[in-house]
Amino acid sequence: ERARPFFGRMGKKTGFLTPKAISNRIKAKGLQKLRWYCQMCNKQCRDENGFKCHTMSESHARQMRLFRENSGKYMSYYSDMFKKGFMEVARRRARNRVKANVVYQEYIKDRHHIHMNSTCWETLSSLVVYLSKNGMVDADKTEKGWYIKWKDTDPERMARRAAAERLDKMKMTADAVAERQIQEQVARAHKLAGTDKDGGDVEEDKKELKRDEKRGELKMNIAARKPIERNVTIGSTAVFDNAKATGKKRKKMQQKKSALEELMEEQEREKKRKKDAKRKRPKDVRKENWLFKGLVVKCINKRVGGGAYYKKKGVVKRIHNKFEGEVKMNDSGDVLRLDQEHLETVIPGIGKPVLVLNGSFRGYEAELLSLDDDPKKDEPTVTVKIAAGEWEGEVVKDVALEDVCKLK
Repeated sequence: ERARPFFGRMGKKTGFLTPKAISNRIKAKGLQKLRWYCQMCNKQCRDENGFKCHTMSESHARQMRLFRENSGKYMSYYSDMFKKGFMEVARRRARNRVKANVVYQEYIKDRHHIHMNSTCWETLSSLVVYLSKNGMVDADKTEKGWYIKWKDTDPERMARRAAAERLDKMKMTADAVAERQIQEQVARAHKLAGTDKDGGDVEEDKKELKRDEKRGELKMNIAARKPIERNVTIGSTAVFDNAKATGKKRKKMQQKKSALEELMEEQEREKKRKKDAKRKRPKDVRKENWLFKGLVVKCINKRVGGGAYYKKKGVVKRIHNKFEGEVKMNDSGDVLRLDQEHLETVIPGIGKPVLVLNGSFRGYEAELLSLDDDPKKDEPTVTVKIAAGEWEGEVVKDVALEDVCKLK
């Protein structure tokens, strides 16, 4: 009997370098359709059938249950991430006026970007309107679509730009003053030299020199110099004269010595000043608790005592657990135990004692010198002078208003 040929089992080829695997990787590299992307699962499907199978899966159902529990949180998070990424691209591409769609197309080039269908904006137009209303971009609508231009709203960069503009303005003012002074000096020099600005001589009235006959002849009386008499006799008078002269010299020496001493004292003071300048300030210490014994504080809780102590002042007598204090009210004399959240600091008049609550000189007693309400700064500040301790006499500027409090 004739033997039948055996061809073996024909199975599917599997492996990393198979044509199917290479094709799948090529397809996965490029961008797919937005409607087939699931943001909660971070999964991109290739077609409608794949997306339908994904939405019926158990993992997708679990993620959607989480979304239903707190939808607002997820929506806000994805919207913020999308806005941040879009503005980052706009900062690079929209320095000049460009189409909003150009910025959007560059943003979605990143395969792992946050998709718009997971944000609170349904269209690109609504996003552009939102950014324009919040002052992030300059937007205008034309027949070809929306155009945007990026606006720099970073506070640090704006502060640096304003400082640079002020410096340029000061330089221009200084240059103008210097130029005006030079012009005045040149005009004054021309006036004294008798020439005009072009170098020509100034016309003056020419006068003829005439001798006045009424004046007499010029007489000069030159007397002979008397010889100097030398006192060579040594007697009581000469001794006293020498003593007087010695006393005058001694006084002069004393005067010179006192001037020298003043110079030495001035040098010592200069050395001390330089030494104090080289001395490093304490580290900036900032802590949450700011209550200290002896502070004058104000109650800001309307519920305490039914509102009887609201806006009333008192003195901190004792501290408990760093954040609570026993406060003796000034009006009634009652002692209340209050948390520091229900209290606020009190700022005294100029020249009154204060305590530094936070910063490099935390815990130091000081004297309030001035209140600096500069409109260029975000918050008002104060200038204090350290009244005791190692840094006595040190003047500290730009101290936050909340970092000082009145002392009893």
